[in-house]
Amino acid sequence: MIEVKNLGLQLAQKEIFSGLNFKVQRGEKIGVIGGEGSGKSSLLDIMAGRLIQTEGEVKISGEVLTVAGNISADFSELRMAEMSAIDKLKRTLRGLRDDEIVLLLDEPTKNLDSTGIEWLINFLLERKNLTTVIVSNDRYFLKSTCEKTIQLGKFEVDPMKIICTDRFPRVEPDDFTVPSVLDVRRLWKDRSGETLFKHVNFTIRRGQKVALVGENDLGKSRLVKTLMLAWQDKNSNGGADRGTIKFADNVRLAYMSRVYSSAAARVELENLQKYDVNFLLLDNPTSCLDLPTIEALEKALVDFSGTIIFAEEDRAFINTIANRIIDVAPTGTVDRISTYEEFLANETVRQQLKEKYNLK
Repeated sequence: MIEVKNLGLQLAQKEIFSGLNFKVQRGEKIGVIGGEGSGKSSLLDIMAGRLIQTEGEVKISGEVLTVAGNISADFSELRMAEMSAIDKLKRTLRGLRDDEIVLLLDEPTKNLDSTGIEWLINFLLERKNLTTVIVSNDRYFLKSTCEKTIQLGKFEVDPMKIICTDRFPRVEPDDFTVPSVLDVRRLWKDRSGETLFKHVNFTIRRGQKVALVGENDLGKSRLVKTLMLAWQDKNSNGGADRGTIKFADNVRLAYMSRVYSSAAARVELENLQKYDVNFLLLDNPTSCLDLPTIEALEKALVDFSGTIIFAEEDRAFINTIANRIIDVAPTGTVDRISTYEEFLANETVRQQLKEKYNLK
């Protein structure tokens, strides 16, 4: 189906990869992983005929379809501009001829929430004859769909350390004797007539690591920024339309904003390691990171003994770090002290989410 022999690529006199050999049989799903600049997307470009390799050959039996960032090259951005990420993806993949298509997916889960990712996983698993090569940093997605993975380049980065101001002992997230560090009451935020979040109420205790999840991507990011602004402005409501936000007096906070390039992400990570803090606010920290850097950040956050609130979509990342989950729906929140896997599997949570998202 796909045969790659002694494939090599040089760009601007720099070797990207060399001596690459592998085969993909009809219906097989394989993942491609590696660090930044290792040639993952370039490999897909070569397979699609958009880039000429320096050496070796690629033989593909079938028509190639590329989907990059949930948008197919076969559809104009103008026609799809008003569609959600999952709707764009569904439209792109509609009517595929499984026996004739070779599907190349470049970071397909990047803009999908957990519901969209599950849809894509089921789509691929149901199509036994659809040959697929997937470049992704989403470990949960790769584990759920791929029979094997191909590693490109070096798979290591320098260790990362975020220093906590106070040497806190490890505590259980449901230990209510631990002091609270943040209290949020009746928080509500609209923008241009659209409700981003409302009825947000929670008390965060020292040492809790809280993941903000759910389909309301704008609401999660805005909530993180609202908390940051409230801390900066000494316990205002952070620009929310209603409600109160109260941080403990001893909170020393660092904020990592959402970025849209790997270079900007590296700057944010460097800044995160410069100061002694005891509270982290992170807005989609993995969105522009490669897998080795995600794993380095993951370890640093596990080792951090302070408090963390982060908005994120990476399921493996959330499940490794978080001990409390808050789903931020436009109509309210669903809050549970648990891992993400336990949160998603809980029947009471599922019913609450249906009510919050007005699902039948």
